[in-house]
Amino acid sequence: MKILFITHAYPNYVPDLLLHGLRKLIGPDVVDYPRKDCLYRGVLGLGVCPEDQLCPQWFPDDTNSRIDRWDVWQKALRGYFDMVVADWRAWPLVVDQLNGYSGPLAVIDGEDRPVKIKPGPYVIFRRETWGTDLSIPLPMALPEEIYNWIIQYDTLPKKHTVGFLGSTLDGERHRIVEEIARWYPDSLFAATSMPSKNNPKPAGRKSRDAYYQAIQSCRFVLNLAGGGYDTFRFWENAACNSLQITQSMPLVIPDDFRDQDHLLRFSSLNELRMKIDAVVHDADTMKSMVAASRHHLINHHLTIHRANYFIQCMANAY
Repeated sequence: MKILFITHAYPNYVPDLLLHGLRKLIGPDVVDYPRKDCLYRGVLGLGVCPEDQLCPQWFPDDTNSRIDRWDVWQKALRGYFDMVVADWRAWPLVVDQLNGYSGPLAVIDGEDRPVKIKPGPYVIFRRETWGTDLSIPLPMALPEEIYNWIIQYDTLPKKHTVGFLGSTLDGERHRIVEEIARWYPDSLFAATSMPSKNNPKPAGRKSRDAYYQAIQSCRFVLNLAGGGYDTFRFWENAACNSLQITQSMPLVIPDDFRDQDHLLRFSSLNELRMKIDAVVHDADTMKSMVAASRHHLINHHLTIHRANYFIQCMANAY
């Protein structure tokens, strides 16, 4: 199989994670064009990414230039590629260059809020979908390399009951975190400003490695909605040797994690406290749920699984 993957230079979790899975699954016949340089530098999703946030060698190497990016538009028009995939952010480039292309075509909407895309001769895959907008759900996934990074800290002692490290500057996140901290005083919470070009390393922001060590020191890891409902934190949490408790969110996720089997979901603060209290002193139940969550993650939600799911959806559509 040969795939032309039209990229946008700015990091974007959903298309970048899909590209990673396709490259791992198929190899250099998945052609990223233009070459997405930030991926090969170790950037994963972050528009502002200082050195200590990089993921070295997370993306398959391209130093030997085995990827043929020559004359891709004419190749596509001649049917050389089995399909063309485009990040929505690069869509204007695709529209101009693929005039006359009639093969399988996918548009990836990985934005925090669904983009209004006119119907056309393409399949729309979307990160934030409720299943009612004629798009195919395509949530984030976890690269195997990140999974292996996180699990190396499995044996760290559990010093905290609940952990959440990130921006809590918005009212809802701040309210939830403050209440949990009141109920479980030994919890680990740290809020920092959002990184920016002028301040890429806000005071208190941990390196990626220190962050993984910190969340592995918690018995429960908390997930709250961010810019969108689907957060990369959710998938990182699923790799931890900790029990994830997450806000209930109106998303369609293929092979989703099950409440009470793999994780805990809550719709209110009272429900959150009730569910934590029900298992916090039951070590066997917590251990069983963590093991079940990890098993589900590595069998359904690594990037290679998301890539295979994407290919199957395209095959069904065409």
